Amino acid sequence: MKRIVLLAAAFVFLLVTMVQAQWLKEDKKFIQVMSVEHPITIDGRLDELDWQRRIDYLAFRPNFKPGDISYRVTGWEYTDPQWVPEANGPNNDGYTDTTTTTIKFLHYGTDLYIAITSDDHSICKRFGGWEGDGLFMKVKIKGTAVAKEYKLFYIDPAVGSSAVFETNGPADSGEGVSYEFPGTIANDNTAPDSGYTAEMVIHLDKLGYSAGDSVEVSMMIFDMDFYTPEHESNPDPDLCDYYKTWWGSQWGSEFRYLILSDPPVVAAYSLEEGENITVDGQLTEPAWNHAEYLDMYVGSPDISNRWYMQWGDTLNAYTDQSHAIVKFLHKGTDLYIGVISNDSSVCEWSPGWEADGLFLWMRGPDEVPLPGQRNEIKCMYFGMEEGSSAKFEVNDNVPSGGAEGASYEFPGTVTHTETNGPDHGYSIEVVIHTDMWGYADGDSVWLSLVIWDMDYASIDAYDPHVSDYAPMWWGTQWCDTNFEKYYLYRQVYLSPSTDVDEKRQDTPIVRTYALYQNFPNPFNPETTIQYELPKRQHVSLGIYNVLGQKIRTLVDGIQESGIHTVRWDGKTDNSESVVSGVYFYRIETGDFVQIRKMVYIR
Repeated sequence: MKRIVLLAAAFVFLLVTMVQAQWLKEDKKFIQVMSVEHPITIDGRLDELDWQRRIDYLAFRPNFKPGDISYRVTGWEYTDPQWVPEANGPNNDGYTDTTTTTIKFLHYGTDLYIAITSDDHSICKRFGGWEGDGLFMKVKIKGTAVAKEYKLFYIDPAVGSSAVFETNGPADSGEGVSYEFPGTIANDNTAPDSGYTAEMVIHLDKLGYSAGDSVEVSMMIFDMDFYTPEHESNPDPDLCDYYKTWWGSQWGSEFRYLILSDPPVVAAYSLEEGENITVDGQLTEPAWNHAEYLDMYVGSPDISNRWYMQWGDTLNAYTDQSHAIVKFLHKGTDLYIGVISNDSSVCEWSPGWEADGLFLWMRGPDEVPLPGQRNEIKCMYFGMEEGSSAKFEVNDNVPSGGAEGASYEFPGTVTHTETNGPDHGYSIEVVIHTDMWGYADGDSVWLSLVIWDMDYASIDAYDPHVSDYAPMWWGTQWCDTNFEKYYLYRQVYLSPSTDVDEKRQDTPIVRTYALYQNFPNPFNPETTIQYELPKRQHVSLGIYNVLGQKIRTLVDGIQESGIHTVRWDGKTDNSESVVSGVYFYRIETGDFVQIRKMVYIR
């Protein structure tokens, strides 16, 4: 079915342009900010192991070519000399010191850490102005249009000075420090500088934020070149350069999001006396309805991160963005993990070994296993047999009898083929006997989990421009100290509590945007579409045919935050019944655009 999208080039252009920008790693609208195990020391040196992790980062450089975990920012400018008369003059040779400055993010609760690394060869203040090399950032106070400034830049006119931290935000809401590499002397151009690093922390609780929130920010990197103190009174526009790059907007009129994701601990509630879980993959026991859970989807604050292999393929787009709920319960030291996924293409990655499903990494309470000692537990859709269930596997490092698991395929799901139309999802149950790893009831169990999402990749459908490879994880994708290096595992607390009021209720708090797969799909005569809004705003939700023509408006107006449900009866705005085929539904708010496809059968 996905091939129809590729053939309808006009439709792809109209509806997927904004989505493809994400896969091309240009001007990403949000960054998942992973958590740290301990607070970071703000000394500007970035020598903590945390900063060595595979963290998504922004690269502030004109025409930067994105990579696996790097993203190009929104824009850049060699400013017109009418705005900076002391620089960028008519006889200037242009922006010759093309600097690359990268910014990484981490958080500890509501403390947002920002790491800056720059290879700038001319670090200086803008003499004749208020700016200097470094970071200018705006952060909105939660729930308001008010933005506060946080700056860490070289505005001290003294030769050899360091960056200065400034803010108009609440008192004690941040701090920042720079470190100059050996050979760097600010405001001195007698020899090329060697670059700098800097660290900033913003205490977001003082701006009203909580862990799990999406923080609205815009940021700009200034790059002043070849200014020296004498230019204060004797400017040289044919020598000095004034350049800037930004994510969001130059001065904060447009914002992006930092998602304080990756909770370090999740509780597993205890089963009540007499309650038991049958590991059959179906999650039918009443206790699952009140279990603590991770909500795993693109942009969720519950995941550590995600990856999309086809990000650089302009012919592809991740259209089947699956949504999985991972739940936790326990009975004594038996930890139960339940997964519910709405995946509409359940299969194995036919060019490799990976497959849809759950991949768990376990460890004991004391030591992080070396790569060859890792404990792997998998309940994944391995194999090519059409209609088969997930296979449960463990590696040789898992104690014998240490875990078991099973899957259940929802009616309408036929695995490992695309010839029967979209699948309707699956569920998985796994039990881990954690006492075999040395845990006791009441301990926090160290593990890492990955939800693999392979789409259109079965042997009858694989196409490198169509198939999708998109894991998301809590902890890390690969528990390998040679790869991720540090803080690989998260904790599941074997709580003595059975009181669901202590944690989350049945209805989750909406913290970010989401558009879910319609159900049923395929459908006749009607289908249900559900979406989530983190704030009150204008929403447009419409139905489109394969030519990109809008045939039905379902929503067009202001809606409150929360979970919203709307039905489509298979009719146009003119009350005409549509013909059988593929249709698309598209949601748009001021901050969010997403498209999904569905199939109508008469």
